[in-house]
Amino acid sequence: MMLPVRSASLLLTVVSIVTVVATALLTVLPAPPPATASPVAAPATTWTAAAARVPPATDTARIEVRLLHQVNGARRKAGCRRLRPAEGLHASAAAHSTAMAAHRALTHQVPGEASLRDRIAAAGYADASRMGEVVAMGTMSARGALKRWLASPPHRAVLLDCRLRLAGLGVHAEGRQLWWTIDLVRR
Repeated sequence: MMLPVRSASLLLTVVSIVTVVATALLTVLPAPPPATASPVAAPATTWTAAAARVPPATDTARIEVRLLHQVNGARRKAGCRRLRPAEGLHASAAAHSTAMAAHRALTHQVPGEASLRDRIAAAGYADASRMGEVVAMGTMSARGALKRWLASPPHRAVLLDCRLRLAGLGVHAEGRQLWWTIDLVRR
């Protein structure tokens, strides 16, 4: 099943070498607490291709589920295990997508926001031994977002890092614009 969201344009920006390093950052952190992973449920909503519009915010869960499916397909082809959805990471990624939209900025840390390491820790993953994040903005499908990330070596490296096992996906819809975040960790 393919979601009928068509791409008008996509701005996938690597802000600087520092941001690229932060994006592809596989940070070593201390270890302790156990994980709570749970799937992201999709609401039962429909919309048509003829509308050629960004779906309402209530459909973002469907887009997130579709994106996870697409990412896991790419990971399978690369010989990696599938990412398991994690509720705390989902909340972190969704909050970051919303913050990017509010600031109209594609970045890994908007002004006044905690760092990726701190956001991951606050989501319940202070014991993460590795982490990464990819972000994007634009009106497009889950397949289109993944295609752009996989075409970018640092983003591809994060998504296809077989050591990362848990993920939270957050899509924020604002008008005809979608803001995308995937936070990934390994405990």
